[in-house]
Amino acid sequence: MEARQVLETLLSVLSIIFAGAGIYAVVVFIRTLRQAQQTMTEVRERFVPLLEKADVTVDALNAELLRVDNIMSDIEGVSGAVSSATDIIRTPVGVVAGLGSRLAHAFARARRS
Repeated sequence: MEARQVLETLLSVLSIIFAGAGIYAVVVFIRTLRQAQQTMTEVRERFVPLLEKADVTVDALNAELLRVDNIMSDIEGVSGAVSSATDIIRTPVGVVAGLGSRLAHAFARARRS
């Protein structure tokens, strides 16, 4: 056999090996893409309902926060009313206390005399 024939045979064998490796790489790449596609489909199937539940939960949380805000507004109104009522009650009580103090002094003077 001549060197040229040996070289042609060797190059043919190497070409077949490289073609096989290339085909194997393409097959592995296609499998990987299919697995990635399946994974993305599963993620979509699970993630979309979770997002919808999160949306409902956020809406419910906003409703509760509005309710708490209304309660706080009511408490502020009641607090203002109690403060006003306290001021109204404090004035007559102060007057009565002052009157009681004067009466006590008057009775004390009357006893001494």
